[in-house]
Amino acid sequence: MGGVEPPAPGRRLGGRYRIDAPLARGGMATVWRAHDELLGRAVACKTLHPELAHDEALRVRFRQEAVAAAGIEHPNVVSVYDTGEDDGTAFIVMELVEGESLRQRLDRVGALDPATAGAIAGQVAIALAHAHAQGVVHRDVKPANVLLARDGMVKVTDFGIAKATGGADLTRTGMVVGTARYLSPEQVQGLPTDARTDVYALGLVLYEMLAGRPAYSGDTEFATALARLAAPPTDLTRVRPEVPAPLAAVVAAALQPEAAHRIPDAATFAELLRRAAAGVAPPVAPPAPGPVGSPAGPPTGGAPGARRTASDRGSGSAPARSRRGPGRVLRVVAFLVLLAALGVAAGMVTARIVGDDGSVRVDGAAGASEIVEVRDFDPGGDGAENPATAARAADGDPATAWSSETYATRDLGGIKPGVGLVVTLRDPARVSEVALDGAAGADVEIRIADDAPATLAGWGPVRGRGTDLAAEARIGIDPTVTGRFVLVWFTRTPASGRIDVREVRVT
Repeated sequence: MGGVEPPAPGRRLGGRYRIDAPLARGGMATVWRAHDELLGRAVACKTLHPELAHDEALRVRFRQEAVAAAGIEHPNVVSVYDTGEDDGTAFIVMELVEGESLRQRLDRVGALDPATAGAIAGQVAIALAHAHAQGVVHRDVKPANVLLARDGMVKVTDFGIAKATGGADLTRTGMVVGTARYLSPEQVQGLPTDARTDVYALGLVLYEMLAGRPAYSGDTEFATALARLAAPPTDLTRVRPEVPAPLAAVVAAALQPEAAHRIPDAATFAELLRRAAAGVAPPVAPPAPGPVGSPAGPPTGGAPGARRTASDRGSGSAPARSRRGPGRVLRVVAFLVLLAALGVAAGMVTARIVGDDGSVRVDGAAGASEIVEVRDFDPGGDGAENPATAARAADGDPATAWSSETYATRDLGGIKPGVGLVVTLRDPARVSEVALDGAAGADVEIRIADDAPATLAGWGPVRGRGTDLAAEARIGIDPTVTGRFVLVWFTRTPASGRIDVREVRVT
């Protein structure tokens, strides 16, 4: 792919698209005003930078943008007409939007009046809701990707790093590509993303429209990305008192660091913005922000800010583990040095940031609490449930497992209320999540204590619950609970009658 000719005014791509003048340039591509000579209409033409043409992964990602956007037909989404390559130049032909980007407007005028900001965000939310309904998560919502047409229409563009729900992802496991200023906490930590990732990013965009400045900023992309893990942004009503309280409350609900506590989807976001314009606050006030670390599991319905039900918390897919080679270890060490330099607590996140014209890659995931022991717990039986294999549930090897005895029925043969594992942490911790691999189909309850009681009643109330668990499940825990001992208590087995736990992790 060496020696690709840079696009220039007057050049024809695909034998029909004449490039006229550049409109915008990013880290990956240039957008041109062009003319479709076959249909006789003005279009926008995006071309991949020649110096990137040799990178097959980027070329695939570039083509993916056309495929992802072409499947989303909506008035608030920029239409894609064509894509192809011409003498080594990859290009996408799109609808030409006469106007400016939201980035340009914010740079030009600063903060927008609340009514205008809410109306713009509402149209973006409607566009995202339609994309999500098609199974596509944008993952790079930012002012530069919001176009403001002269007729007042708002259009979302650039699905270059969009991900189809359940489909293949061009980024490696544990790696996310996005723009540092608008990354969600789950993206910063390399955790799975879903529709609520776009909700968070749009919340940041709306915050910036109202405040006249970003919700988070730092001296570097690295510091900017990490800032949202340390504290919530300054309350909008303090930054700009004239912002109506209902609108500020919607922004706060969108910017909850825990995905489970956020506005659940873009359609709800649009409806709440409509209600805020009428002076109606969200029906449920968002909870105080807890520790960042919950991944973006399956979206749930209900009011923004409301916690998921216990059964909702019982399922979800965990990120796949990455193999740790010497290179990864060196990156982690370098990252921890950077953390120390930034004054951020070590252990919060393990990541690699690569700046590229506002683009950031984050490699890693939230640090889990250190487990020093796992033992069986069988107070209703003979006191032992395969104790010799209990340690396998936290040995880091998914090929090994702790297995319960095999029971005749899923209620453990009706002979006892449950069986489980006691997980001992090195230090008392505020637990926000327990992840279980391998217990598919089981029902589980999670209890937390400062000691390890010998009876079930001694453990106190249930702090998290999951039913009919997925093979890789996450159970959300009330983040105000602190303790050193975690009881993973199974009350129902899978259909096989036996519980197998390959790995347990406590966040």
